[in-house]
Amino acid sequence: MKTYILLILALSLSLVTTADEKKKPKKSKRPNVLFISVDDLNMHLPSFGYNNVKAPNIESLKDQGVLFRQAYCQYPVCGPSRASFLTSMYPAQTKIFTNGPHVTDTRPDAVSIGKLFQDNGYWVANAGKVYHPRSEDFTWDAQRTKKMKENDLVLHLKDEFEKEYGAIDTPEKKKAWEVLKKQYEDDDRQGKKALPLPIKNGVPLEDDLNAEAFNQWMDDQTYGDQPFFIAYGFHKPHVQYTAPQRFFDLYPLEEIQPEKVPLDDWNTKPLIANWKRYEAFEDIYFGLSSMDARKRYMQGYYACISYIDDILGQLVTTLKEKGLWENTIIVFFSDHGYHMGNHFLYGKVSLYEESAKSPLIIRVPGNMNNGTEVMTTVELVDVYPTITELIGLENPSSVKGTSLVPLLQDPKNKAFQKPALTYAKRGDFLGKSVRTDRYRYTQWGDDPTQSELYDYEVDPKEYKNKVNDPEYAEVLKEMRAIFHQKVSETSVIDAKMK
Repeated sequence: MKTYILLILALSLSLVTTADEKKKPKKSKRPNVLFISVDDLNMHLPSFGYNNVKAPNIESLKDQGVLFRQAYCQYPVCGPSRASFLTSMYPAQTKIFTNGPHVTDTRPDAVSIGKLFQDNGYWVANAGKVYHPRSEDFTWDAQRTKKMKENDLVLHLKDEFEKEYGAIDTPEKKKAWEVLKKQYEDDDRQGKKALPLPIKNGVPLEDDLNAEAFNQWMDDQTYGDQPFFIAYGFHKPHVQYTAPQRFFDLYPLEEIQPEKVPLDDWNTKPLIANWKRYEAFEDIYFGLSSMDARKRYMQGYYACISYIDDILGQLVTTLKEKGLWENTIIVFFSDHGYHMGNHFLYGKVSLYEESAKSPLIIRVPGNMNNGTEVMTTVELVDVYPTITELIGLENPSSVKGTSLVPLLQDPKNKAFQKPALTYAKRGDFLGKSVRTDRYRYTQWGDDPTQSELYDYEVDPKEYKNKVNDPEYAEVLKEMRAIFHQKVSETSVIDAKMK
């Protein structure tokens, strides 16, 4: 398929013309790569049944690429997940299970995808958070330089201040505003408390600055004669749930209808699987549906999805206007999922579908299977070797994922079979979960009594833990065997890689 795709790209290049030859972009025979990761985006998208969420550009990209319906992260927290998919190693191999360490310290032998592309003649640039801050094993050719002057909460409060007191145009108002702002200017950007924060339309946020940098690179053709690899990270919908007011307006509270969690949802689940991130959400309590509060948070979360969707549309338009669309591979996915009240949980760090699953789209120009879907289970560690195979690069020995090119070539390829493995810690206990096309088996620590088994064919919402159901005895035996084999395989660190 790689030869076919590169041939299509070459033919496309020979046909592309622009109105202004002086502005015609310098193109390489090798395709460009736009590597897009989104922070905390779950499956609340029309493609996954959430038709009330307005994300036309994500849907359009899906229609022009291949959607992987069962793609799973290896750890549902930003740092460990990114360390994993950027090196194509499992957390037991990167040795990273929290946001603190960097893979450059724990595994200096690993080669990240950005470094590999730079070493092979690509111009590499970064806009937004793709790599966890200061974790790169190379120096970018270009990065976004503009920074936010005020945090999300201050921007929101400024809007509220002006609504109450009018424009800040007198010495008294300026002084009053400065006093107020000082109380919140050191607000934790990661959000110790989760807040939906609408912002006045037109006020630039982090994601606007990323788009501005991208457009500037495209306008100036900063990449020169080289093909480009751009790591583009959407900050939202990570907390705070900040977006321009017009995106909040898309979701009137009375039209948001969260699914009620069954009363007995946790009657058969081990409590160690619980994660208390809900404590950061006002008027949210574990075991209660808290519908009114849940609606407010979902409104903010959905507003953020529509906000980044709008910017995604801008990026696509820029590529098309610059004559680069037919020579650019686009990968779009989230670092992990996110709970918005299902199982009474909020945030990430769980081993349930809503937290472990990622919407993965791979758009390769000229792929005859664009517009189709893959139902086979895959992992985010597979993205790295997929892109390198499409480009024709040799993988470093540290890469442990499996190329998805066979599935891009044949979305119903039955020969491609692998379970997905996801980790999550609870204190000293390390939870591990394997997902096949139909089942999930999760075990916390080494105690098999602290385990879960779900059958998604009959229970897609994971309400009934089947681990003690005698009708599932054989399934449990099989899944435990798959679990132990996968955990063993992905814990291996080659001697030459230590």
